[in-house]
Amino acid sequence: MLPGATSLLRLESASTGPVLLRVPALAVLLTALLLAVPPPAHASATITSSCIVGGTAGPCTTGWYTATVTVAFDVSGSNLKVVACPNVTISSDTAGTDVPCTVTFTDNTITGQVVTIRRDATPPTVNSVVAARGPDSGAWYNHPVSVTATGTDTTSGVASCTSVSYTGPDSSSASVGGTCTDLAGNVSAPMALSFAYDSTAPTVTPTASRAADSGGWYNHAIDVAFSGADAASGIDTCTAASYSGPDTDSASVTGSCSDKAGNSASASFPLRYDATPPTVTGEAPDRPPDAAGWYNHRLVVSFAGTDAVSGIASCDAPSYEQPQAGPGSVTGRCTDNAGNVSVPSSFAFKFDSTPPKLTALTVDALDRSVALSWTSSKDTATLKIVRTGGGSGGPVAVFVGKPAAMFRDRAVKNGKRYVYIVTARDAAGNETTMRVAARPAAMLLAPRQGQRIRGSVTLRWATHRDVSYYNVQVWLGGAKVLTTWPSGGALRLPSLAPGTYTWYVWPGLGVRSRHRYGVLFGKGTFVVAP
Repeated sequence: MLPGATSLLRLESASTGPVLLRVPALAVLLTALLLAVPPPAHASATITSSCIVGGTAGPCTTGWYTATVTVAFDVSGSNLKVVACPNVTISSDTAGTDVPCTVTFTDNTITGQVVTIRRDATPPTVNSVVAARGPDSGAWYNHPVSVTATGTDTTSGVASCTSVSYTGPDSSSASVGGTCTDLAGNVSAPMALSFAYDSTAPTVTPTASRAADSGGWYNHAIDVAFSGADAASGIDTCTAASYSGPDTDSASVTGSCSDKAGNSASASFPLRYDATPPTVTGEAPDRPPDAAGWYNHRLVVSFAGTDAVSGIASCDAPSYEQPQAGPGSVTGRCTDNAGNVSVPSSFAFKFDSTPPKLTALTVDALDRSVALSWTSSKDTATLKIVRTGGGSGGPVAVFVGKPAAMFRDRAVKNGKRYVYIVTARDAAGNETTMRVAARPAAMLLAPRQGQRIRGSVTLRWATHRDVSYYNVQVWLGGAKVLTTWPSGGALRLPSLAPGTYTWYVWPGLGVRSRHRYGVLFGKGTFVVAP
């Protein structure tokens, strides 16, 4: 090798391994000459490096230091000539500073070690902290949002920055701090991102515009308002709804509220709804007609109905007891449990609770007969006369039939007392009853029946307190020989021609000019002898 040339010298580096050092060519030549000299018996060196941080020594590393570091070498061995391994302190940030240690032996051979120190004690800088997306509604976030920091570092470079998913709590001033960490492990000061966060849906309360119409049922359209409460962002809007059918016992009205963060919730208002009136299905009188299709005293008619949804709550049961005769009717409705009322239904019938009139009942006790007379109203359908007394035992119906104005009972005995019960009955079964008593006796007193008389004769008969005059007729054979109207109970006849005579006496009723007479008092016969 020519003088002045350079060569490479191999050194061991504690941190990086073998190191090639350039030395002048002359030194290389000298070294070669020296090497030609037999070496000493033994020449060796052990170089141990350590790094002291905060007063504590430890092995040096290739990583990053974040504090002041002092590099120290410990050299031991034999035939050492020159040891150039000073302690070196690195107190400023560096991307890489080499600290060498060189050992020269007595034979002028050289060995050594190089330690490279990387130091970064300066935290990185956070440039920004941003959300992964914009607010969900207005200024509010309503579901998890990622917040990511970005930053820079001038020495070791940024290793990572935080990325946090914020899930709560709800707050109008939620805050997420972001940091960055460099490759040396320094952590930046945090930078905060403030925002409004509400992920909780509001509570919703339904309120009906009125209470149920009847028994927990609604029977016409119902409005329901919905109100809400929200602890964080507050209520923005709420809906309203109404229900007007169909009929059901399990209806509901649903509404919702939204808060200012865009969260929404719904609620339902349960209700039972029946807007359809029930139907009357029938009527039931409390008994059959009293007589011949007629009712004659208080009648109660119960109505029945059906309802498909809420069911029947009640039906009318009106009564009828008006006295007049003729067609009658009652009207009834049914009400369901929702308060709906049916269309009215009518029940028609015949009704008469007024008894027929029975007046002017008179009785004439005659010879072996009793004459009854009366006046009855036109609505009398049947007349019945029952006789008691006279020693004949129980009551005897002496007349049953259509209305009449008089009756003569010839099945009696003189001197016996009889009671007559006269009953007038109309078609509806109403009855009017009157009673009278009579004791029959001979009404024609003289002459006796079939008596023979010579000369004149005086006719005598029993008088009646209510009679003001009498009609007396005398007949001979088939010819009337006398008609007169005496006011008393006797009539003297002039001399009569011989023969058999028949005489009759009738009571006069009212004034004589009206020619009204009662029942014949009696009929008698006598004989005028020659």
